[in-house]
Amino acid sequence: MQKTLQRWADTQQAAEYLGVSASLLEKDRVFGLHKIPFSRIGRRIVYDLHDLDAYLEAHKQVWEEGA
Repeated sequence: MQKTLQRWADTQQAAEYLGVSASLLEKDRVFGLHKIPFSRIGRRIVYDLHDLDAYLEAHKQVWEEGA
């Protein structure tokens, strides 16, 4: 049986997914320096993995030849 990928992640799971600390995500929610998208459901904070993928894609660094 194939395991399905979970779409929503808590702060710790999102941090592991992005390769950053949970502290960075917590500070980003307050100060908005990186503007990493998240949702609030009541008091619970969740991250949509589709949004995190889009965030990573939008912030991808591409080196140009000769630059």
